[in-house]
Amino acid sequence: MRTKRASRLAACTAIVLSAGMLLAGPASADTSPAGPRPAAKPAPQAPAPSAKLPKRKAPYAATGSTVTTKPRFDLDKDGTSDLFYRSLNDQVFLEPWKIDTNPAVPNSFGAFKDLVEPGDIDGDGNPELFVVSPTGTLSLFSGLSSSPTKDADGKDSLNVFGGSLTWTSNGWNAYNKLFSPGDVTGDGKSDLLARTPSGDLYLYPGTGSVSGSPFGDRIKVGSGWGIYDQLVGAADMNGDGIADVVARTPSGDLYFYPGSGSAAAPLRDRVKIGSGWGIYNQLFNLDDNQGHSEIVGRDAAGAFWIYESDGKGGLGARTDMNARNWYSSDLANTGGNPAYGKSELIGITKSGTFTYYRAKGNGTFFDPYTGTPGAWAGAPENAVSFASSLDSSSRWGSFLQVSYDGHLFVENADLGGGWDAFNGLAGVGDLTGEGNGDLLARGNNGHLYLYPGNGHGTGFYNRVDLGAGWNGFNKLVGAGDINGDGIADLLARDGNGHLFVYPGKSTPGFGNRIDLGGGWNGYSKLAVPGDITGDGRADVIGVDGSGTAWRYDANGTGTFKERVSLGGGWNTFNGLY
Repeated sequence: MRTKRASRLAACTAIVLSAGMLLAGPASADTSPAGPRPAAKPAPQAPAPSAKLPKRKAPYAATGSTVTTKPRFDLDKDGTSDLFYRSLNDQVFLEPWKIDTNPAVPNSFGAFKDLVEPGDIDGDGNPELFVVSPTGTLSLFSGLSSSPTKDADGKDSLNVFGGSLTWTSNGWNAYNKLFSPGDVTGDGKSDLLARTPSGDLYLYPGTGSVSGSPFGDRIKVGSGWGIYDQLVGAADMNGDGIADVVARTPSGDLYFYPGSGSAAAPLRDRVKIGSGWGIYNQLFNLDDNQGHSEIVGRDAAGAFWIYESDGKGGLGARTDMNARNWYSSDLANTGGNPAYGKSELIGITKSGTFTYYRAKGNGTFFDPYTGTPGAWAGAPENAVSFASSLDSSSRWGSFLQVSYDGHLFVENADLGGGWDAFNGLAGVGDLTGEGNGDLLARGNNGHLYLYPGNGHGTGFYNRVDLGAGWNGFNKLVGAGDINGDGIADLLARDGNGHLFVYPGKSTPGFGNRIDLGGGWNGYSKLAVPGDITGDGRADVIGVDGSGTAWRYDANGTGTFKERVSLGGGWNTFNGLY
């Protein structure tokens, strides 16, 4: 699975650059910030999430089906799938739906971009877990389990064992989405589906092995699947014993793809089963051993709404799961493209105070962390920047500073001098397909250069010249995926106030640009904080002349939804990143 591009980059010598890149103009000796680089940004204390499963209706068997199902991720053996989720401090927890305190999970997975729950692959009674790394390694963990215990307050809890690594494979960054519906081929083994950024869909038929390869050779089973922003492995929704798929368009239409039982064509023709599903930023599936298969939607407020299937491929009315505070959690097995990188915002006030905002996942921010007052007094807007993570071991942004003598610092690493030769920097994320965050630098000659990151935040591979003519833009920004294909994109504003999206291609260069229209010069500050709404897509913030900040949410097609006000007072910042 190792891509040619990743192999070529690995063959390059990682270098510490002698010439820099980022945004706006060079720093000079009398305008360089005097303050220290900011210390590690603390994670805010988010309230603990909670939820309850509502009482279910009669199982499918009551309508004539005799199919017996098994929940795919039932760690506590109560007959219902559980939920893994990641908190703001990167700790993994288990939601088993029936205890007051959710247990922490020992993280033997390392840094991960996504978690995929395929069910019990080898038939030993315990579920397996696929872990997708930021750099495209797919790892299989077997033997996950739990045992009852008591928490510090004497309430029921669980001890969770995160399983053991039994298999790995590289090159899975060729796909923007991996998901497992269960068995779609009818042989009793759990299968995997994978979608490319171009919309091709591949089946990896299961083998039932956890020590050898869990999949056979891939089979292309469709194209045009890029029209969906959510793909959910829905277990068995129509009671025929074959796993199914649910897909949502960015406009909110929901489609049901029944499994066929054939490896050559594992999914039958789609059936539209709903509209208005755009109110949810993530969808996922729950199933049990009584024939129930449900779709759950998380709304922007962090609530869960569950839709029980009718046993025929349709869904009933939604029920509130009494779920609260899930807005800041990364959920396993969800339908959206996984995002990895910056979901934060940095501001430096006119008085020189460093201010750090962490996104809640609901379109707003937690109360900011404020650094030493005045430490950055006199810092020009272009002396600092905030890139989507250049260190693949961390999903958070990387702080960049160009010093008075032209040295570039990434966090605390000095990458050498010569960075004052550039008048524009943008750390948009991974543009080369190997999973590491990259940087774009605009030279004084108007050329745009791509510097592929080495994944450690300490250097870059050999640069690629992306061509001339970029000095016609007065702003280059980006941090993540705007058009919904899972690849980082660049935003560029010209002197006439038009804003353009340059779609990334996972190869050097960009696709055809999209003109988002004029009027963007009405914003004195323009920043891309990454995903702040929890849907996996990058959002944009503009500050107008009155100091009001406006949030533009990416709609998954390369443009934005109607803007939303974040309130006033943002003109206190000299720079926003």
